[in-house]
Amino acid sequence: MCGKENHQTPLPQFLQVNGSAQLKRQRHATIFLSNVLDYFPDQLPTPKWKGCCRIHGLERVQTALQNGRPVILALVHFGPYWLMRAWLRSVGIPFAPLVGGRIKSRPRYRRQLDKYIPMPEVSPVFYLDQLRKTSAFLAAGNVLGVTIDNAQADKTMSVPFCEGWTFQMATGAVRLAIRQQAELIPCIIADEGDWQFRLELGRPVPKEFLAQEKDWPRAGKHLLEEMMPLLRAHPEQCQREFIGCLQKNSAA
Repeated sequence: MCGKENHQTPLPQFLQVNGSAQLKRQRHATIFLSNVLDYFPDQLPTPKWKGCCRIHGLERVQTALQNGRPVILALVHFGPYWLMRAWLRSVGIPFAPLVGGRIKSRPRYRRQLDKYIPMPEVSPVFYLDQLRKTSAFLAAGNVLGVTIDNAQADKTMSVPFCEGWTFQMATGAVRLAIRQQAELIPCIIADEGDWQFRLELGRPVPKEFLAQEKDWPRAGKHLLEEMMPLLRAHPEQCQREFIGCLQKNSAA
């Protein structure tokens, strides 16, 4: 997790967090506890653990799947985003993220852990050299996650973020949703401490925002606005990838 101390330029006011040594230790402890859960994902659906993650908006994904619509979740590097796959699968959502790199780069220990996540029969993750399999995965009624905070992406667009700031958003999730005629739903997770999590599935992007390329910034603005409550509530959980997409307006 990162805050002002890891960024060389000013941040929007609400993202400027206290950098005291005590708070840094608290953040590191929170990260450690979250990482522990990553090593026994098979326990998350059990009665002992399933109440530890409040999931809001789950019906939006369920309705789309019941209606035969592919679903793409727009993700950002915020909070314990790496736990999102296991939590969604623990409530019956066959979710997998699309990540950068090639399938051969997946570490061996990760391949071993994949055997223990809920719904292990569903592909655990997709890489950029597996786009054909990704399309088949969506067509089969599964849910794909695509990050929108990749400043190094081939195609990005400027989206209003807050007063005086814009967000350089990768367009991959938007383009894939259009190609697959999928619902594009914002998704963000926050760590609320003591192994308590909140996962928000926001309102789907209106179809008219995906009709033409000139409308894509409206889609991006919708995604960010749906995520903003958790961003404001837990600014210390913004990861460096997210921070790296922020740009201060020259006139601000």
